[in-house]
Amino acid sequence: MKIFIAGIGILVAGSLVVAVIFVVLARHPRALFPYSVRMHRLVLNSDEPLNEIGSDRVLTLVEAKLTKSPLERGSYDHEIFICNAGWRQRLFFGFSFGVGGVAHPFTHSVFLRSALLDENRLISPHGRPVPGDRTLDYFIVHEITHDLTRAAVGTRRYLLLPKWVREGYADYVGKGGTFRYDEEVEEFLTGDPKMDPEKSGLYSRHQLLVTYLPDR
Repeated sequence: MKIFIAGIGILVAGSLVVAVIFVVLARHPRALFPYSVRMHRLVLNSDEPLNEIGSDRVLTLVEAKLTKSPLERGSYDHEIFICNAGWRQRLFFGFSFGVGGVAHPFTHSVFLRSALLDENRLISPHGRPVPGDRTLDYFIVHEITHDLTRAAVGTRRYLLLPKWVREGYADYVGKGGTFRYDEEVEEFLTGDPKMDPEKSGLYSRHQLLVTYLPDR
């Protein structure tokens, strides 16, 4: 029994050490991302050399979308980290490994999968560019909006927000006015599979609900 309890204690202590290391790295990841480009309060970091022209183009799109949100008050820098190496994705994404991006609640940094900056595209887990209106700047703005929302309402209240509010508003800002409201309503009413977030992995249903409030 004593050996079992000791084993549990070691396991818990080990988990705490791993958690602390994860938080420290997520709050101070710069050492693992030696390349960076700044545009005003946006800082794009990468573990691979950055094409300045492509980086500036993406950051210009990101800035234009963020300035339309009343939550963006320009009070702090937004650190964006592109994780091209798979081990960096596993390290910074944690249990969310496989998604497009993450915004941890204890830092103002956001982490994205590998990307093609010149094409403004994120690379999917299958190794192909993500198509359609989910561009790289969309993913960046989506994750930064999560951070802006958390900063505006506080971490506790943010975590208590319904998922359709958190994800719907992040998509509302991230899509930057390209959302086809009338078409999306029709797809919702006809039961289009993409309107089921659990099956499609898309937030179209959530954004439809959020878009109705400010726009309709």
